[in-house]
Amino acid sequence: MAGFWYRKGMVAVVVGLGMGAAGFASGGPAEPAVALPPMVVTASRAPVALERLPLAVDRLEGAALEAPTALTVDDALRVSPAFSLFRRTGSLTAHPTAQGVSLRGIGPSGASRSLVLLDGLPLNDPFGGWVAWSKVPRLSLGTAEIVRGGGSAVWGSAAIGGTVQLLSRPMSPGTGRVLGEAGSAGLARVEMLGDVSAGQGRLRAGGRWFRTDGWHAIREDQRGGIDRRLDSRHWLAHAAWEGELREGMVLRIGGRAFDERRGNGTPYTGNTSEEAAAHFALAGEVAPDVTVQILGYGQRQRFASRFSSVAADRESERPALDQHDVPADAWGASAVASWRHPDGALTTLGGDWRAVSGETREDYFYSGSGFLRRRHAGGDQWTGGLFAAHQRDIG
Repeated sequence: MAGFWYRKGMVAVVVGLGMGAAGFASGGPAEPAVALPPMVVTASRAPVALERLPLAVDRLEGAALEAPTALTVDDALRVSPAFSLFRRTGSLTAHPTAQGVSLRGIGPSGASRSLVLLDGLPLNDPFGGWVAWSKVPRLSLGTAEIVRGGGSAVWGSAAIGGTVQLLSRPMSPGTGRVLGEAGSAGLARVEMLGDVSAGQGRLRAGGRWFRTDGWHAIREDQRGGIDRRLDSRHWLAHAAWEGELREGMVLRIGGRAFDERRGNGTPYTGNTSEEAAAHFALAGEVAPDVTVQILGYGQRQRFASRFSSVAADRESERPALDQHDVPADAWGASAVASWRHPDGALTTLGGDWRAVSGETREDYFYSGSGFLRRRHAGGDQWTGGLFAAHQRDIG
């Protein structure tokens, strides 16, 4: 309810700037435009017309993802009745560990039972499974595909409840976008995106700076001296280059850096998140009607969070847990091949591999003037899988 009134009371000023080049044809009358059916890649890991999928898939276009009433991507995705987070509050104020995705209410928990992807790269935290939605560059998003339930089994055990994939717009050299926003509760956001030609390929670079003082999680008549607003600040920088190695074969190399600071409602509590990630992708046609996709990535993340025990009168708090360092690293790769048969049937084969190394380093059992216990826990995990899919019309 607090979030509802916050959005109702917000007064925002938005400034957008677009730059582009348009070509004008001369001569005879223009050919009528041909409307192609929407294509979905997430359900089968190969482009398939939405009308031919025997699955429930929600497909959102760029305009819906940039709705001015949604300050975060997860808020924009709520237009799908299947999508929700573990808690009712969105990622703008919810603790990162409570930002697990639930599709159709399947397996709701802080650790997502659903897989979230950005251009095929997992956004789920390697160690905890939650999703840091602030890492998503909104200006470059073109489409979101939400596959509910077990229809996305080709993505493996991480997609028990379904899969959400965010897909970027195609690069268009010579274009750029700038978004500025300001409002009540200390809201300020600046986001930029630009595409340019670079050598034999195309370069995209962008970034975002965001801050808000947030709002109180406790209603006014129950607040005490220690209650603070749920403030949030973060910055994001990302870049990618893509070019054709040969006709029909495209290589893409990219990376991002992210830093976030949050307050959790009292002077002692708060959390920080840091990430550096890089990836490469190779996709194209190797023979008539045969395409391949090869993807590799690496992530290095650091997370820290502090929790407290608040007195009944809310005039004081006592440290309860200090997760001073939670490092998590992940490496992964995938390969997918698909070919279209003469009768229109589609066969897809592929495999995935991921290695995760994570640890939680925390102090607990506070007594007197400090913590008495320290705990280190964690480990390594390797997962791999193979899949095969065949689709054809039988009537």
